[in-house]
Amino acid sequence: MSTNTAKVGIISCSGEALPEGTISRLAARRVLELLRPDRTVTLCLPLFLAGNEGERNFARTHPTITIDGCGKQCAKWGTEKHSGPVSVSLVVPEILKSTNGGCHCSTRALSEDDTEAVWAVAERIAAEVDSVLASTAPAVAENAGSDTGPGHCACSSPLPGGKLTIGSKTVEIPGLPLIFAQFAEKATITNSDQGAALLDLVKIYHPIPAKEQEAYKDALLAEYQKFVGMQAAK
Repeated sequence: MSTNTAKVGIISCSGEALPEGTISRLAARRVLELLRPDRTVTLCLPLFLAGNEGERNFARTHPTITIDGCGKQCAKWGTEKHSGPVSVSLVVPEILKSTNGGCHCSTRALSEDDTEAVWAVAERIAAEVDSVLASTAPAVAENAGSDTGPGHCACSSPLPGGKLTIGSKTVEIPGLPLIFAQFAEKATITNSDQGAALLDLVKIYHPIPAKEQEAYKDALLAEYQKFVGMQAAK
């Protein structure tokens, strides 16, 4: 494996017969788009199995994590057959245990159970990405984000960030629309507390200087309210 590896490849299950297959794909997108956008790329399993050399070569020369929806582990076995051993193999039912009873196969019928399951799997994937990069050469972690790699799949490119005006400067927060969507899905707090809750959520993904937190809170709340209004108008 190359010592110049800059990113981790993510290959998710392509099965649609089980909710866990849908969960694996949605969780992979959350990692690609929000949790670790500068440290990961996605590999398309159907293209990989069909013989695409760009996909296969990336998995040969970079650490790769597979996420399967069932014990058949098609993503893992397909990857290892054509490119060699994977760094980490995850199976959604093993991560969720018995917490996925209310999940759905279709993204058109997503419930609160689906959302919680997706985030649980996404957070596990992100933790494994960090572990894989930490175990490689120091130059790997330092150069993370500098290599898009031949296996980068355009269908899962990171979402553009949202811009906030903080005082006299404009900052961009990667995946901010997705953060707002996550917040809207789980928001059960009163309007007066939304600014503080949004700030706490965004701080997980974006460093915010202590002296600027009040300004960020006001800006985030204003942008979130615009986001909610736009969603309601659709």
